[in-house]
Amino acid sequence: MMNLQQELDALIEITMAYANDVKRRQRIPQLPIAVRAAEQALAETSTSVPQSITMPPRSQRDEIRQRVNNFRAHQEKMAREREDYYLQVKARMVAPLTTISLPPL
Repeated sequence: MMNLQQELDALIEITMAYANDVKRRQRIPQLPIAVRAAEQALAETSTSVPQSITMPPRSQRDEIRQRVNNFRAHQEKMAREREDYYLQVKARMVAPLTTISLPPL
């Protein structure tokens, strides 16, 4: 139990030392001048960003319909890819059988 109390006291001491250190730190006196100079340099060199084209707000029903259509299209694409993969695997499995000649029974 004594060890826990010592650790707690050490933690409090470290925390207080850190807090005092933060209080003692001075602000950089030329910082506002540097910030103004940087802002001015950026204003001189930067180009204006064109306004983005905003779409008119859609109704929730239209948004849901669009999401369902996107989901359906994705599912159809996945089904086509599965079918293509199945046909490719089947063709690879059947190909060795056609090259092997079996003796007549």
